[in-house]
Amino acid sequence: MFFSEEERLTKLLWEVELKRLNENLPKTRKPLFSLLTEEDPHYITIANEKASFDKEELKKLSSYLSEEEQKIVHLPIVIVKEFGSKKGVFTIIGNAIEIAAVNRILKREETNKFIFLPEVIELTGKLPSLIAIGYKFSELMV
Repeated sequence: MFFSEEERLTKLLWEVELKRLNENLPKTRKPLFSLLTEEDPHYITIANEKASFDKEELKKLSSYLSEEEQKIVHLPIVIVKEFGSKKGVFTIIGNAIEIAAVNRILKREETNKFIFLPEVIELTGKLPSLIAIGYKFSELMV
């Protein structure tokens, strides 16, 4: 598929903007189990900034999980909005236990990996320091 110069420039501009919007995402995520024992629980963002986790929020999340599940859940929880997807629809990025944890908090079916804007707002209201929101450019839009 060939793109015009204008289409290539538009795509490049979107990619630059999305990179900037995603600077808050983690370089690496840490297991909840180990974060609970850290004196200063945090992660490093793509922009090389320190983002701290609230200890009370870590404890709250752990109450929804077994000890074994706490070893499998890595934080922050990443929620992604893909441009080109339906309005208000986000995706929980992570393994089955991480997806189940989000759904337990929201009192929903545990296997649902899609999350709607009102639920994102509810989730970030309950656990603001544990959530990182990212954006993805859909290949369908190119």
